[in-house]
Amino acid sequence: MARGTAEPGNFLFLNQPARIRAWAALLGQTRMAKPTRQHYLKNMAQFLDYLSETPPAACRLSSTALVLIRREVRALIRGIRRHVIVHEVRTKQAKESRLIRKASLVRCHRTAGRKIPALLDSLESNPSTRQQWRFYGFLTGYLTSISGHRCGVFQNLTIQEVEEASRSPDESAYVINITTHKTNRAFGAAQLSLNREEYSWFCRFLALRAGLPGGSQATYFFFTSRASPCRTLNKYFQSAWVSMGLPGKPTFTDVQTAIATHAKNAHSSEDRRKVAQFMCHDTSTSDKFYALHLGPLQARERRRLFERVLVEEEEEDGEAAGTESPPRKGRKRTETPVSPLEGTSRRTLPWRPARGKSQGARPLEQTEDSESS
Repeated sequence: MARGTAEPGNFLFLNQPARIRAWAALLGQTRMAKPTRQHYLKNMAQFLDYLSETPPAACRLSSTALVLIRREVRALIRGIRRHVIVHEVRTKQAKESRLIRKASLVRCHRTAGRKIPALLDSLESNPSTRQQWRFYGFLTGYLTSISGHRCGVFQNLTIQEVEEASRSPDESAYVINITTHKTNRAFGAAQLSLNREEYSWFCRFLALRAGLPGGSQATYFFFTSRASPCRTLNKYFQSAWVSMGLPGKPTFTDVQTAIATHAKNAHSSEDRRKVAQFMCHDTSTSDKFYALHLGPLQARERRRLFERVLVEEEEEDGEAAGTESPPRKGRKRTETPVSPLEGTSRRTLPWRPARGKSQGARPLEQTEDSESS
């Protein structure tokens, strides 16, 4: 919008609502997804808020013009919001169409648990990068099936965090705390809960890592030949998934989504919150964006709730029709006394003193009719 402007620093080029609408329409002509277009408009709205609160010295836009520009951008955001909601519902439908079944997750957990010790034996006898990548794939597949963590949690797992794992007094339970991950600001350190056998796999790999390329200089548990964190764990996990004979090629995010969905359908709200918190996953985001989408069974349950309401209303109407309500006892109406003198208004009614209170009584007000009589 500032193209061809002699002095863009004064921001007067923003005071063109028609060009703002044309820019938004141009975004719609691209292959940009609707949520991305909404993100662009929100960024512009945030910049205008900043410009309104702390305008630079060279800004020539008046406060009235800024109000009109911000109102125009907010109107564009409201206009695209309805399309974004439809897009989010369709995205949720596509995710649920490839939802990983519970049986596949259980099979992944059991098969990988049997395969990992054999891979460690192979690495101890004949260290090779090929077996190392296979070990990465099966171990991360096993861990994500019991924790639901994202790929970034495993990528950022350090050797020091493994060695400093918390343990129970009898050393039957271990917890590894991973401090660096995507949602650490909201959930703190991500945790891996392990038993004695599972933690022994980590210790065995640390003992043999010196014989692998880059292992002696590595600081991350899943390292490469350059001693850097492995960024292709998702690829190795998918290879292990296929080798176990499981359908599809899911990602770590797909596993997390599947676990969160199964927890939503099987657990109470409190248990679901605990599962999501352990995965460092915020359920309010998915509930907000995808609340309009229900599966066949969930929709049937909502229908039963509606039918139950109608049945209860019919029963209440039947009970009300068969039972006569008793007559209501009202308070007897007290009529206002009318003066026997015709033509006398309420203000000129004769005043009668109360019994026993004749002293200090005021004299009777005289009207014209009473004087004539």
